[in-house]
Amino acid sequence: MKKKTVYLILLVFWMGVIFFMSAQPSVESEETSSYVAEIVYVLYDLFLSGTVHLSRTDFIEMYLQPIRKLAHFTEFAILGILLYINIREYTDKRNFIYALSAAVLYAMSDEFHQLFVENRYCSLNDVLIDSFGALCGILLCHLIMTKWKKD
Repeated sequence: MKKKTVYLILLVFWMGVIFFMSAQPSVESEETSSYVAEIVYVLYDLFLSGTVHLSRTDFIEMYLQPIRKLAHFTEFAILGILLYINIREYTDKRNFIYALSAAVLYAMSDEFHQLFVENRYCSLNDVLIDSFGALCGILLCHLIMTKWKKD
């Protein structure tokens, strides 16, 4: 299988993952986030329990929202990387701008899509977090690939 095809399959797959996560009703989405928060709590308790004492409930209550926003950031950082790699396969010019533009448009469409999902809503804040995540992923990928190309 050609490299371009593999990159495209990964990109489409990841876009599907984002779409699937956004298609979850708010109850399912919160359950997923709570599950991740539980894992983070276990790691927190394992490594830092001697320094700061927070109950599981307090920890989840305090960090659930930041974990959800970090998930947005991470999803779109990965999307940005995959977009950049795919676009770079087809053009050497403006691939940074094309990748970022595509990621921002996908972030906007993702939030619009949530208007049609039970108890979900469209958030400009989430579009900004998604876009910043994509920007960071694209920048990281660009820097690595530029450095790699020079060596």
